[in-house]
Amino acid sequence: MELFSIKITIFYFSGTGNTWWATEQLQQMLKEKKFEVEYFSAESKVVQDGNKVNELINQSDLVGFGYPIYGSDIPLVFMDFIKNLAPLKNKNAFVYTTMMLFSGDGALVARRQLRKKGFKVKQATNIRMPNNIRLPYPIFKHFPINNGAENDWVKKKKALPKIAKLVDRIVNNKRWIQGWDPANVALGLMQRMEMRFGKVYKYARNYSVDEETCTQCMQCVDNCPTENITFEDEIFSWGKNCLFCLRCYHFCPEDAVLFKKPTLDRKQYPRYKGPGDGFTLDKLKK
Repeated sequence: MELFSIKITIFYFSGTGNTWWATEQLQQMLKEKKFEVEYFSAESKVVQDGNKVNELINQSDLVGFGYPIYGSDIPLVFMDFIKNLAPLKNKNAFVYTTMMLFSGDGALVARRQLRKKGFKVKQATNIRMPNNIRLPYPIFKHFPINNGAENDWVKKKKALPKIAKLVDRIVNNKRWIQGWDPANVALGLMQRMEMRFGKVYKYARNYSVDEETCTQCMQCVDNCPTENITFEDEIFSWGKNCLFCLRCYHFCPEDAVLFKKPTLDRKQYPRYKGPGDGFTLDKLKK
């Protein structure tokens, strides 16, 4: 098959922009190789139309799936997207995830689900991106949060080479599956048990609003990917559809959304404002 005739469609979810950035770079590199590439957020109107999604997949030679790793697992909103796909037969696909340091077998979680739908996943890899989680837990409170140029080294030294390698494997139709070894599978399973059986939405009870700095701009309500935040009787509330994506926490213009009281100290617990390179929150819905 001529490269010029190969059509790729990518579907992705991004909580704070890292997977959007990786998807943007992936698209650009694939286009340089003369592929025809489109990508769509799981929050876009296109993806909300199941018939349109199936049409796009049927018209594609190759389908990509990208998401951030949450406890070696898929964000629930993207898991639901995959589970709602129509069954097909032998459609070529690839999976990529974004992570802070460790994924375990996180990319294989989607691969297993996609195989049930009839996809043949030949590439499944994990891409390290800038850290977007620093919270008052022993394991997370010491990870640095950086913004702007301070994150360039991670993107250039870690992410871009990995994305380029994925593109090479796609171009040459070579198998590349990461996280399949017993150690990664075991560690990934342990993390998923906490996220799934511990119910990730329980973390939503830790959110609150600093009333002294909150301007009631409603960006947290409007930008929540699961419409989990409500504002009634002058009170913000978080429901049981929380993904723990931390979008509301990081992108409040006044940093008024708190995750436990210690995060009142914005210097100790800075917010992540996205990967840069033209990123804005509205891009996550296109």
